[in-house]
Amino acid sequence: MTTDARLTERFAPVFDRIAAGAVERETDRILPAEAVELLRESGFTRIRVPEEYGGLGASLPQFVRQLIALGKADSNLPQLLRGHVAFVETQSSHPDRESAGRWLRRIGSGAIVGNAQSENGNQSFWQNATTVVADGDEYLLNGKKFYSTGSLFADWIHTSAYFDAEHTANVLVRADAPGVERIDDWDGFGQRLTGSGTTIFENVRVPAEDVEPYPNGQFKGTYLLAVLQLNHLATLAGIGQAAVDDTVAFVKQRRRNLINPSYPTPAADPQIQQVVGRIAGASFAATATTLAAAEAVGEVADAVVVGTATEAQFDAADVAVFAAQTAVIETVLGLVTELFEVGGSSAVTDRFRLDRHWRNARTLGQHNPAIYRQTLVGDHLLNGRSPSEWASDSWNAVRESALADAAANGAT
Repeated sequence: MTTDARLTERFAPVFDRIAAGAVERETDRILPAEAVELLRESGFTRIRVPEEYGGLGASLPQFVRQLIALGKADSNLPQLLRGHVAFVETQSSHPDRESAGRWLRRIGSGAIVGNAQSENGNQSFWQNATTVVADGDEYLLNGKKFYSTGSLFADWIHTSAYFDAEHTANVLVRADAPGVERIDDWDGFGQRLTGSGTTIFENVRVPAEDVEPYPNGQFKGTYLLAVLQLNHLATLAGIGQAAVDDTVAFVKQRRRNLINPSYPTPAADPQIQQVVGRIAGASFAATATTLAAAEAVGEVADAVVVGTATEAQFDAADVAVFAAQTAVIETVLGLVTELFEVGGSSAVTDRFRLDRHWRNARTLGQHNPAIYRQTLVGDHLLNGRSPSEWASDSWNAVRESALADAAANGAT
């Protein structure tokens, strides 16, 4: 049976190796391809795959604890694996067990799945300019995606495409298939090494078994959104832990205490000690909040596997993660800002790269904006509305807009 102790024994040395090169990669913008291979070879990419398919069979909370540790080593890594993490969860709970088994075996053998879902300028997730069209026994995939997180490092790319007026298709395509182009053009000021750039599909041939249509606007009966956001929370918690460690290391190496000469070194200064104590407490709170959310999601994940999950459990998982989102973002952003109070201008020099913690946390905090998630939580608590209903509302708004446009064009 997989335990936290066994997982830590297995992965801690891997995370140490990854952490050793994190600042250099950040400074010189070196994509973490070697680090991804370390994670593949160590089994981290199959940690949630059931043992029968070649995985480690870790529970969701066990996995999140390791994901936080990876985020502490290098926050780019858990984010670039976010699509892979979500895909494993969807297959573990997929009703088509034959198809799911095929994918879980691939991942259990080391395959990595990247993400390429969103497009620039679209009103909704379901308004895809990317299309997948039947061509004999196969399909042809054409389109352009942005926010293709992790696809630069993947063996397979999980994308979405217009299928028909009422359906979007999940499409799995080999990353090296003819007609696939992956471009490292992500220009955000944080999380710069996640491969979150553009992916282009030009007449890519896809076997029919790798095209799965689903009705637009349906997110009921899934914990996918909770898992996706939980991945960000784990990464943020890891950033908080790394920021505390880097702040402590920064203070310990300083010898000049010009502002408060009553104390021989900054480490002996009670004011500096207080700042370090506060950010350590904030980091602890962010980690604890993330792990509490992971327990809620883990309960529904386990229930899905045995077929006993209820709508109330899905709602509880969403509410737990979305509520935690606000707390973790605000807590981590606060601590990565306050840490600079332990030093003067030397704390902002490139040599220490303390700024990377703020940039990375701020970038992650923008994903799936918390202001919308706060509204979903409030609406659920006040009115009993399921957080997943936003998906149907979004699709209905897009459909009504399209019908209105069609009517207007027909009238002119």
